[in-house]
Amino acid sequence: MQHLTVELIGYAAAAASLYAANSKTIIPLRYAAIAANALAMIYSFNHGTYPTVMLNAVLLPINAVRLHAMIKLIRDVDAAAKSDMNIDWLLAYMRPKEFKAGEEFIRRGDIANEAFYILSGEVEIVEIRKTVGSGTLLGEIGLFTDDGRRIMTARCKTDVRAATITYDRFKELYFQNPQFGFYLLRLVVARLHGNELQFAAMPSPPK
Repeated sequence: MQHLTVELIGYAAAAASLYAANSKTIIPLRYAAIAANALAMIYSFNHGTYPTVMLNAVLLPINAVRLHAMIKLIRDVDAAAKSDMNIDWLLAYMRPKEFKAGEEFIRRGDIANEAFYILSGEVEIVEIRKTVGSGTLLGEIGLFTDDGRRIMTARCKTDVRAATITYDRFKELYFQNPQFGFYLLRLVVARLHGNELQFAAMPSPPK
């Protein structure tokens, strides 16, 4: 390969690396990193610096896998926001937790710091006398309240197996890609709208 062409490839690799370092969101960063890895491999190979070739040969598939995972996450969140609010896509970022029948794992007025995804069992939302089961996300609204407190109480009607995710993890996913936060907000708005309809359908107390 001609010397000038090789040097131009080297400059392009440096430019891609600089763009990746200054990118504020994860998807453009990964694209730029992949381009930088590929260009750096070509440049290093032509200069005979084989350790650099090997380094970038390892980094390129890692960046490709991470990029694919983030793109899949965004697509799954988008599909969930447009469908039945199923969020199985979030399980990879959660940890398991179990509760006994009668236990209140969300209490109105408590400080909120995590959300829960019900895997099995039944949970009563006390204030609206609504029972929910597997596939339901609870406690995510506290992430958006002014004072960060719970607005409803969730009590286990049966033994419950759930998965939890901290608000810090939610925020981490948001900062990696703000589009995630946009779709999460859509899910929350849909939940609030559903609760509003539930309140409206409740019978008025006797006078």
